[in-house]
Amino acid sequence: MALIVVRALRAVPVRRRGGAQYRPRRGFTMIELMVVVVVIAILAAVAIPIYGKYVKSSRVTEATARIGEIVTAAKSWAMEHQNQNGEPLWPSGSGGIVSLSATGNFSYAFSTGLGMNARTNPLTIVATGKGGTPMAGVQVLVVVPNIVSSALPPQISGL
Repeated sequence: MALIVVRALRAVPVRRRGGAQYRPRRGFTMIELMVVVVVIAILAAVAIPIYGKYVKSSRVTEATARIGEIVTAAKSWAMEHQNQNGEPLWPSGSGGIVSLSATGNFSYAFSTGLGMNARTNPLTIVATGKGGTPMAGVQVLVVVPNIVSSALPPQISGL
């Protein structure tokens, strides 16, 4: 059976046009293949930077979630630690229940409000992207105006 198929394929009739012999064309020409490669290259050149920005912005949620935990812990700490007038104080560092331990892509720090009255002074928490990670150069800043208010929306730079 296989021998018959092979012989049938070899027996493709040759057509003549103007005295020249040609066989029916099978496959793609080099120009067609090059056009496909160029189109794929253009699509990749557009898609790769957009995908990179999407990945970075999705990793910012790691920082905002951790900052939310830090804000909750800082408010709890302030309620338990008061000055001589009975006013709550923001934590003066990362001691106590307020842990500023780094995550995979960010390190965390307080920038304002350390040890100050939590009713009248804001607390600012900064998440900075670690060097050597895709988040290097990205900074997420969250301000808590006082102990009774919610944190303001995060300010993100470096994306």
